[in-house]
Amino acid sequence: MFAFPLKRSVSASTAAPDNIAPRASKTVSLFSQPFLDTLDQCYKNIVVINLLPQGPLAEYVRYVSFPALSQFKQPGPCNNIRQCGYALQSLDTDNNHCVGCGGGGGSRGKKGGRDLMTIDEIPNLISFLISNGYSVDTSITKMFQTSEIRFNTDMNQKLICFVTYTTAACDAGNNK
Repeated sequence: MFAFPLKRSVSASTAAPDNIAPRASKTVSLFSQPFLDTLDQCYKNIVVINLLPQGPLAEYVRYVSFPALSQFKQPGPCNNIRQCGYALQSLDTDNNHCVGCGGGGGSRGKKGGRDLMTIDEIPNLISFLISNGYSVDTSITKMFQTSEIRFNTDMNQKLICFVTYTTAACDAGNNK
């Protein structure tokens, strides 16, 4: 059975560079994005997030470098290809110890993209979000999925959903 970790310490790699001042946001958008794991030399579809979120999800956000997917897709004045951004770390801590593409086992430990969440974990992510005071905003998600507007097409991102952290539900027990 899948068990959610209760608390994680935020590492220095979670923070954005000094010239970017991250601000936690109540509503964020989640996307799937192809990612080249240069350590295992394989492609994966990882879950990325547009902003640093409020609440417990922030503990699973890591600022990562996005290696070029192809020699033909390089950043430039006509290609708005982001070289860095926020990605979610896997909630499945057991998966981070597997050997091979997607795991973090062996003597090399967690490096590259081995600890990043893949789209296979989206059902567990939705459960985690709902269990921790987030709501999936289906109306905004549907609006963008049915419109002709596409996000960051140079990175081949696909919208998963918009989520909002509802602090009132989480703070109710704290009498704040």
